[in-house]
Amino acid sequence: MKAALYIRVSTQEQVENYSIESQQEKLEAYCKSKGWLVYDVYLDPGYSGSTMERPALQRLLKDIQDIDVVVVYKLDRLSRSQRDTLTLIEDHFLKNSVEFVSITETLDTSTPFGKAMIGILSVFAQLERETIAERMRMGHIKRAEEGYRGMGGDYDPAGYARVDGELVVKEDEAKHIQLAFDLYEQYHSITKVQKYLKEKGYKVWRFRRYNDILRNKLYCGYVSFAGKHYKGRHKAIITEEQFERVQVLLSRHKGNNAHKAKASLFSGLLYCGKCGEIYHTYQNKEKNGTVYRYYLCRARRFPSEYDEKCMNKIWNYTKLEEIIVEEINNLIIEKGISNKKENKVNYDKLLKKVDEKMERIIGLYAEGNMPIKILNKQMAALEQEKEQLHDKKLRQEMQQRTAFSEKELKQYAIDLTAADFPTRQAIVQKLIKQIFIHGEDVEIVWNF
Repeated sequence: MKAALYIRVSTQEQVENYSIESQQEKLEAYCKSKGWLVYDVYLDPGYSGSTMERPALQRLLKDIQDIDVVVVYKLDRLSRSQRDTLTLIEDHFLKNSVEFVSITETLDTSTPFGKAMIGILSVFAQLERETIAERMRMGHIKRAEEGYRGMGGDYDPAGYARVDGELVVKEDEAKHIQLAFDLYEQYHSITKVQKYLKEKGYKVWRFRRYNDILRNKLYCGYVSFAGKHYKGRHKAIITEEQFERVQVLLSRHKGNNAHKAKASLFSGLLYCGKCGEIYHTYQNKEKNGTVYRYYLCRARRFPSEYDEKCMNKIWNYTKLEEIIVEEINNLIIEKGISNKKENKVNYDKLLKKVDEKMERIIGLYAEGNMPIKILNKQMAALEQEKEQLHDKKLRQEMQQRTAFSEKELKQYAIDLTAADFPTRQAIVQKLIKQIFIHGEDVEIVWNF
């Protein structure tokens, strides 16, 4: 097993002989007795245990995938906060199959008793979390019963401003919302509502925003929490009767066009090269039953929502997909993949040299030849250097993992023509980062 030794000491504890050197000596002896290999020593000299913002601790969490057990001299060396201690052990160590050992308290998650102790601690933590959550829930319900809207988030609902906890009507937006309800009763279409408002000089909102407003009982004087509605303290913008009439009209359109053309091979990847909006699919069914599918810019599909209608090209669905699949095949067949191996940096060797420097500095400090201020400064600089080396090592490893072999690419070419739709879409998402439409030209940004 690979063991990470975590050591923390404050200035006062150093005076009391609770030194880095003595902790490290005992931890190394413990690991030796267990037959464990010391992966690295993580030192936080002069840092408080009341916070998790410690450089060596953060570096340990980054290395969590490479270790099997975290060993400390005493539980409070890890943290003086029970909440932080449980967070580290439960959410970081145990979730990554990393054991935790405190050698002076026989707290060892690799043993049944140690796991039981963690379980007991977790029960109290869970009880605390649930108690807080229940108090918050009751507080929200109480506010709703008193007519106050929940104040989560830092935004105001359309038509209102928050003033001293109360919702106050914004007359300009309220007029806009009232008109939207009136127009929907007249046209039965949000798109037509948008078109009318734009012609009258209003700043037009997005389709989804109008849809949410038309379905929200806030505008007829109610607040809601957990699916229940309560009479609000705020002034209503529309009447309850009008709200109910609009709900009847909305219900008639439920499901219509809701899931059309969802099965797009390039969903979420296509963007307009002229205005930057997303390209999405649209289908048109002729009277004879023939269905035509297209890719087009959202600013062209919903011009009412924009200052200017985008006139970028509307692409035939099949034609565009054929072009992009052909580009993928060209990449595989003609370009292949570069097998030139870059000179790999031996970051483990560089990290070992930094550790040696840290050990020499700690030795000088332990012998009384270096004040704590200089120790902290030099250790912080070395920790920063070590963190940078770890980041570079991680990037190098990530590049190796994300590189595609020639064999993989050839298999992708086969699957793009023969596999089922989910497999084909997964291959596209893996190979392509973004696709930009520039009229007749298609630009592909690859993931490698």
